[in-house]
Amino acid sequence: MSTSRTKYKKGRQGSPRRKGSAAPQKSVFQRLKEIELVSKKQVSRRDLISFTRELAVLIEAGIGVGHALQLLGTQRAGTAFEPVVNALAADLNAGGTIADAMGRHPEVFPRIYVRTVASADRGAPLASTLRQAADFMDSAQSAMAQAKRAMIYPAIIVLVGVGVVIMLLTVSLPQMVGLFQNLGTELPLPTRILIALSDFIRAYYIYIFIVSTIGGFALSRFMKTPRGVLLMHMAMLRIPIMKEVVISSDLGRAAGALAALGEAGLPIPEAMDVARETVGNEVVRRALADARAGLMSGEGLAAPLAATGVFPVTFIQTLRVAEDSGTLDVNLRRMADFYQKDATEKVKSLVGVIEPLATVVVALAVGFIAISVILPMYTILGSIE
Repeated sequence: MSTSRTKYKKGRQGSPRRKGSAAPQKSVFQRLKEIELVSKKQVSRRDLISFTRELAVLIEAGIGVGHALQLLGTQRAGTAFEPVVNALAADLNAGGTIADAMGRHPEVFPRIYVRTVASADRGAPLASTLRQAADFMDSAQSAMAQAKRAMIYPAIIVLVGVGVVIMLLTVSLPQMVGLFQNLGTELPLPTRILIALSDFIRAYYIYIFIVSTIGGFALSRFMKTPRGVLLMHMAMLRIPIMKEVVISSDLGRAAGALAALGEAGLPIPEAMDVARETVGNEVVRRALADARAGLMSGEGLAAPLAATGVFPVTFIQTLRVAEDSGTLDVNLRRMADFYQKDATEKVKSLVGVIEPLATVVVALAVGFIAISVILPMYTILGSIE
């Protein structure tokens, strides 16, 4: 009996798992590690820009597209880009075009990128179209990175201010309240307001957390709906400085896309369809759609854009002159550069307004708390005299 039990235990521990048996449960750390690995396997825009420029250089050096992709895939071994590059090479070997192969990976190659590269199918040099796509992606990436960096300092000020106010209301103030109540003097109105606020937060902090979490979740879900996005973007265009930032950045991207696609040989109506997708604001996107409809009816480009009432007068006048002189592509490139730089300056101006405003708001909140704590001390000293 003991021998059979020993064999049975060894069989359970050392024998391979039988077919149909339950799989072992993964620990929490293993699941978190898998999620982390999956989240890292994403191709960034910076990697795409680097890949595009390297591919253009290899093609200009006389290397075939298929061989160039194999070289780039070898250089990116072990990265998220390796399977994508290998898939591109396989599609080319199967007789497809580079644009069609890239179009099968929309999570890596944006539509404007694919449409720009697709112009090589109509006779445009592939290396040139790749450089145009990389330049457009690079300019858009730089503008977004500058805007994010500019908003870091105001965000830190607001977070620190909120943390200080919460700490004062929940930790420091309750200790002072006990002292004031023991003295039995009538507290000033600011102090009573602050005490009531502190008591409310400490008594109902769980409900406050639940309501704020549910409200934030519901608001985020609503903002992802078409109506929520439209309402938010309409509100952004009603704030003076924010409107200038949105219009300049969207015009820079749209004009850059039109210039890149026009230089690549894509007709203006098709270029308008692609450029509309590069715009971030829904109001501007709808205005471009209306302008495209007017363009298709033979009204030109400047007149339909002016009819929307969204775009600046200088932009419309420049387009009219460019259409009359036949220099639309050149002027679109110039306007793209101008509005991209203008958007950067507008972001700096917006941050220049937000930074002191955030500082003042935090200072007022902390100052109100300080005054509410100091006033009872003067009242107590007055009653003693």
